[in-house]
Amino acid sequence: MIRLLALAALALALGGALAVLMLRDAGYVLIAYADATLETSLWFALGAWLLLWLAISALFFLIRRLLAGRLRLADWMAAKRRHGMNQRALQGTLFLGEGRSSEAAQSLLSAAARMDAPLLAYFAAAKAANDANDTASRERALESARESVPDAAFVIDLVRTELQQESGEWQASADLLTTLRQQAPRHPLVLERLFRAHRQLNDWDAIAELAPTLPEGVDDETQAAIWRSRLNKSKDSVDAAEHARATWQAMPKKLRSAEAMTLDYVDMLAAHGADDEAERVLRRALKADWRPAWLRRYAALTGNAAKRAKHATEWLAAHPDDPTALYALGAIAIETGDTETARAHLQRSADLEPAPATLVELARLNANAGDHAAASECYAAALRHAGVIQAEDSPTQRRHLASRHPATNAGGAGVAEAVR
Repeated sequence: MIRLLALAALALALGGALAVLMLRDAGYVLIAYADATLETSLWFALGAWLLLWLAISALFFLIRRLLAGRLRLADWMAAKRRHGMNQRALQGTLFLGEGRSSEAAQSLLSAAARMDAPLLAYFAAAKAANDANDTASRERALESARESVPDAAFVIDLVRTELQQESGEWQASADLLTTLRQQAPRHPLVLERLFRAHRQLNDWDAIAELAPTLPEGVDDETQAAIWRSRLNKSKDSVDAAEHARATWQAMPKKLRSAEAMTLDYVDMLAAHGADDEAERVLRRALKADWRPAWLRRYAALTGNAAKRAKHATEWLAAHPDDPTALYALGAIAIETGDTETARAHLQRSADLEPAPATLVELARLNANAGDHAAASECYAAALRHAGVIQAEDSPTQRRHLASRHPATNAGGAGVAEAVR
């Protein structure tokens, strides 16, 4: 209250002083421009200038208020539009959660087209369209995502490969991932999905090429298939045996003890003239683990029969009642020309385990010795144990069936083929 009174008193004092000045001298102002002149008192000119300043200030104030109001209206309308788009995106997400994929894709695509940051909505729309098996809508969503965020092309293609794999488009996924790998050779997700695609396509050669960069946690069966493929590719190289050796050395130790892997390696060496090395590999493998398949393959090797017979004799001494050891020594004895030893061991092996392969070898011995009746019985037994003829067939029928194969003339190759 005191302050208000003080201000009022000050205003009266200033007004009184101004009135005294105006009465004492009105002043004179002359404004001339070209042929025009304006004459007025000083106090009128000051009053007019003050009124003009107030008018201009009021005009600018009004303009600012109008612009601010328009901006607020625009902000309100934009907020309302964003809210609507967010609601559509939310509705699309709910549709996706309910399994209504087609409706979800439509809602999300519509929402994403008007959103400031639409990438996530486009991804969700592509996912919904993919779930609905609508490939065209899926691709439209991903292309729209690429147009809205060109710098995210790599990520968008990565999402595309995931959706392709979910829908079983393995070849398309592999092709795109191969392109992405050129851009990012060590990207873990690219490698993982590329490995998965090649595995689904049974493209083991491609997986073998990926082997040095495979993701961790690959199961043993898959690793074995990969390395068997790499080993098999050795035959296409200039020095197949050397290439096979290098692959074998690079292979994880646990895989080198696998039965099929060892046989593949031995076959590769034997096929390219490295018979002695093939013999050493099998002999060391048998020393570490006694396996019938390896022993039979050892018996089928060529070259240095005396050395192989010596080792087979030692194994038989350690495993006297093992039918496979008996078979191996008998088969090698045929190669050395010791037919009596061969017949004795093969017969003993057949008595313990009438394996078709053993019976076929025994039949060949009998046929070469001129005992065709015994050969026919052995061939018939081989066919019977292989399931080609029934046990209750008469001896005459069995001999007739066995005689249909070129046993005596071709060393039993026909019956051996029938047994296989």
